[in-house]
Amino acid sequence: MKEVYPGIFLIREKGSFGNIKPSENIYILAGDNGLIFDAGFGNKRAVRQFLDEVEQIKNEYVLKNKGFSITRIIPSHCHPDHFSGLMKIRKKTGVKILLTKRMAEIIKDKKSFMKSFHADAYKDYLILKKGLKRKLRDFLEILFTRFFYKRIYGLAYINNPDEIIEENSIIEINGEQWNLFPTPGHAIDHISLYNKEQGILLSGDNILKSITTWLGPPNCDIKEYNNSLEMIHSLPNLKVILPAHGDLIENPKERIEEILNHREKRTRQVLKIIQNHSEMGISPSEIVQIIYKNENQMLKQMALGWICLTLKMLEKSNQIRRIEEDQVIKFFPSGKI
Repeated sequence: MKEVYPGIFLIREKGSFGNIKPSENIYILAGDNGLIFDAGFGNKRAVRQFLDEVEQIKNEYVLKNKGFSITRIIPSHCHPDHFSGLMKIRKKTGVKILLTKRMAEIIKDKKSFMKSFHADAYKDYLILKKGLKRKLRDFLEILFTRFFYKRIYGLAYINNPDEIIEENSIIEINGEQWNLFPTPGHAIDHISLYNKEQGILLSGDNILKSITTWLGPPNCDIKEYNNSLEMIHSLPNLKVILPAHGDLIENPKERIEEILNHREKRTRQVLKIIQNHSEMGISPSEIVQIIYKNENQMLKQMALGWICLTLKMLEKSNQIRRIEEDQVIKFFPSGKI
């Protein structure tokens, strides 16, 4: 636990299994009408650590200030490492759970949550299986996902949030106005929280200091992600970003530009590979092998996500086309089919 900005404390929950369960940042906006941003994991150990550190924050804050009361909690988006702790934190502290309408629909029950993770057609470009093989893969994927999120993340659904708030709204926190606004791309329900006077942005997963945000189907979109970053870049008085993973970002404009340039470079790279294989076409898995030739299989599997979304974006803009032959999908530059 540490105070990363005056009145804003960071609780970092430990992760495990590397990128599968990364460490998670939870922010406490301390004061007489405070707020918790993101809820972290829902397993007993994580919640116990969280409660112990909140108590430390309270003791430290009260020594310097008049009052301490945390009244609300809101996740940045509905990925399991951001909302799994909501129910237990509310039960232990009495805080109110705030959700947007979109968030509430996604995490109201197991069926809705699993539906939000179902692959769309563009994921099938990468994993093209039909009939019994496809059904078996889907079944095993659902079974693993349920077990993994329940056991490792302590997943718990929320069918009774205390308040539904608009995606574009103003929240008063400790006498200050914070703007809450949608920033889709990494997730369709992703929101950010910004204090214009202090220049502080709570960015969730959208902007991280030293690694790129994971992007992949079904509810990510590269174009929306870029639009969200450009909008954040234009925020007046932006001074510091507090991300959901890793350290705070004190050069926000430069970091956003770096991420946007990286995404543009990756898009050009994929398009160039397709153009270089215009005669025979190229499959998504072959694109992965070219870009990540010397990398391990896990990284290649994760990379399928952003490559799939890039193909989707390029196809929508009529820069590439695809054909299917013998359960293999290949991409060509437009006009080459």
